[in-house]
Amino acid sequence: MNEVSGYLYEQYKKNKFDLSAFGIERGAKRSDYFCTPKGANIIGWTGVDGIHYCTVKSLGDTVFAVEPMGYAGRHAFPVAKSFEDFLRLLMACGHEAYIEQAHAWSREQYDDFAKENPITTIANEQALRLQKEYGLSPMGEPHSYLKAIYDSFDFSTIPYKKDYYEYIPKDEMPLSKEWKVYFSLHDRKGGERAGEELSLNTAFSWAGYEWIVPSAYICAKGLVLDVFAEADSDRVHAFLLKWMFAERDEGRLTAEQQRQIEGENPLSFDYRACVLVNGRLLRNKQGRGNGWVQGYEMYEPESMRDILNHYGLSLDGCWIWRRMSFPWTTKTKPNIKSLALKLEQRPVTVPGERFSVTGAGERVCFVHPVTNVEHTLTVTEYEHDTLSLGRQPSDGYEHPTHLVKMAYTLEPELNSMQLTVSDVRQSDAPKMSKLNPPNGDFAGAVGIIGGADGPVSVIVGVPRGEKKPHTALSALTFEPQERVEWRLSFNAKTAEDFEISLINNNKSVE
Repeated sequence: MNEVSGYLYEQYKKNKFDLSAFGIERGAKRSDYFCTPKGANIIGWTGVDGIHYCTVKSLGDTVFAVEPMGYAGRHAFPVAKSFEDFLRLLMACGHEAYIEQAHAWSREQYDDFAKENPITTIANEQALRLQKEYGLSPMGEPHSYLKAIYDSFDFSTIPYKKDYYEYIPKDEMPLSKEWKVYFSLHDRKGGERAGEELSLNTAFSWAGYEWIVPSAYICAKGLVLDVFAEADSDRVHAFLLKWMFAERDEGRLTAEQQRQIEGENPLSFDYRACVLVNGRLLRNKQGRGNGWVQGYEMYEPESMRDILNHYGLSLDGCWIWRRMSFPWTTKTKPNIKSLALKLEQRPVTVPGERFSVTGAGERVCFVHPVTNVEHTLTVTEYEHDTLSLGRQPSDGYEHPTHLVKMAYTLEPELNSMQLTVSDVRQSDAPKMSKLNPPNGDFAGAVGIIGGADGPVSVIVGVPRGEKKPHTALSALTFEPQERVEWRLSFNAKTAEDFEISLINNNKSVE
């Protein structure tokens, strides 16, 4: 520490003064919280949510607040350049709550909080004592000071303990202030050099999203591309309000609801990408990505905030970001004269209509929801059957065995990758056997064809020259089903393939 801060801190450790008037108690000298940085020297505790203040051995005089309930990569954040400044901030604010929260407040919010929470008499008395005995003066413009130190700090320098990364994935960590992009996409590997940034700033619309390709990076091994898709904010917020608690209730969601979530989520849009460099096709080797929706903690990773800020993209937008690497197909790095991006949506499941039949010969007409082509499903076989298990497994449970088998043809034809027919009902869960109850020490499962949605469609063998019928199996039940309701599910692309030029000139880019 500098001389003044060192002296003040020694006086504090010797109990010459305390900070309880400002909401900070001495408490434990060490912290077992996962987010306390390595080499932390604890200054004091607030008594709320585990919040504490400390200095960090490897980071000099800077005083940090540590919030166990905070954001990934910013559980610890700077509040003062020195212990002296920390005391001056407390004198000016009157309570540590200002210091701990000011970085997230506008000036108006800060002033409103100050009006609603005036400095207490005991805090004023302690501030006067510090002024009289140590010559300290209250910090001028504390809000500006706290915002500046937070916004200018390189959060990648905080030395968290190893177990921190068991709680927080590294992909959610803030990026280094020094912007570098490597072909390996993550950290520097094997001494590789960072890519040279090539500004593109190309914007376009495709598949219901607004797209931005701000930059490419020319590396020794290939090209790296950053691609952003901005989703409609009304659609995103409507989806999150409808399903935001679904994850915690995942075990209670039906298969139908899970499919509905997957189909409705505007942040789950998936696509394949390749690039054309001087007319030569480069395929995507690897990639990483993330999403951003401000106001929803699960969609506010600090690394994403840093990426959006780097490119000057609005934090109010709802973003899907992908960084992709494309290896060169030439022996040496080419001079880039032209660069184009090709995008192809990965097929998605599109729900279709439901129907019921009672026997062979019945027909069901339906329209493909994407192509608008009319198809006819003709039932060629429909029968109740029993799944043979040989004998019931000796796991202490009875398993359902009744099912309905339906064979059918399609005209025009759709293969099993384009259409599946499944039972709307889920299979019955195994139940405890009355004759042979389960052994508590036994932990096992019996694999039965199908799953939560019932058995899947299969193809059965037929004589050569005849059209192969498809076969759908219903859910497994303990009692025969009198009526099965079948569901059509289409696997299709809802957007046409897309290509756009990113560079097209006679001047080479090396």
